[in-house]
Amino acid sequence: MTKNAYITLLLFTMIGPAFGQSPLVTLVNAEKKFAQFSKDSTTKAAFLANLAPDGVTFVKGKVTNGRESLEKSPATPGKLTWQPLAADVSAAGDLGYTTGPWEWRPKSLADKPTGYGHYVSVWRKQADNSWKVALDIGISHPVPPTAPVNTIRAATGIRSVTSADTAQIREELLAFDKQFVATLEKSGAATTYKQYLAPQARLYRMDQQPYTEQAAIDQMLKQPVTLAFFPLNAAVAGSGDLGYVYGNSQMVTTAAGKPVKQAGNFLRIWKKDGQSQWKIVVDLIALEPTEATEK
Repeated sequence: MTKNAYITLLLFTMIGPAFGQSPLVTLVNAEKKFAQFSKDSTTKAAFLANLAPDGVTFVKGKVTNGRESLEKSPATPGKLTWQPLAADVSAAGDLGYTTGPWEWRPKSLADKPTGYGHYVSVWRKQADNSWKVALDIGISHPVPPTAPVNTIRAATGIRSVTSADTAQIREELLAFDKQFVATLEKSGAATTYKQYLAPQARLYRMDQQPYTEQAAIDQMLKQPVTLAFFPLNAAVAGSGDLGYVYGNSQMVTTAAGKPVKQAGNFLRIWKKDGQSQWKIVVDLIALEPTEATEK
């Protein structure tokens, strides 16, 4: 990610006395309150308070209703903490996402972290005007080389509102995502992603630090891996400029001369550019432990 791809969001200067807080500010504040709830109480309680009734989470490669899954699971010790470092909202102010690093501590906030990663939360505005999490997913990775900068950055880009027919736009996005997958199978990752990625794109891969700089993204995409995606669902903003697709994923690599398969899930967040073309702004692949495959 280049410096020009993101602009610093100065929260306090974006609050206008006549218009109140912008959707982006209210979204970031909702995420921060969510994170603080997890610190003050339990992770389970925090998620139950912030997940939408139909909010989606992913458990061992399976797509689940987050609330139902959590309500059936026992509370566990430990502290999950996180902070948003990037966020964006649709032109309609009804759909947005937040993303940043997370840490896991086994017992209390005083413990040294034993787990690290990055998360992506997709938020949707509810009938009561509150933000709730529509989807939550993440990856784990080794301890970051440097501590995250505690500054919220907002994704830049020209808004392009096309239609209020969200059902039609959703079908168009699903078709466009399937076109992306077909191109990937034919042309490979390096060529395909170059065509579909937005300049400010963030790529997340399991057990690897986030890819946000163009040079690092290009190098990663040259790795000899085979990717497969199986979309399950999609949703779009009322303004037609922001949407996401999620489903199952598979990655095949080679280790010691043998193919190794990893299965899991993916999330792709798409945003319209100034030419009304869908571009990928977030691409996350979360994989389960590896398993050897037969030739």
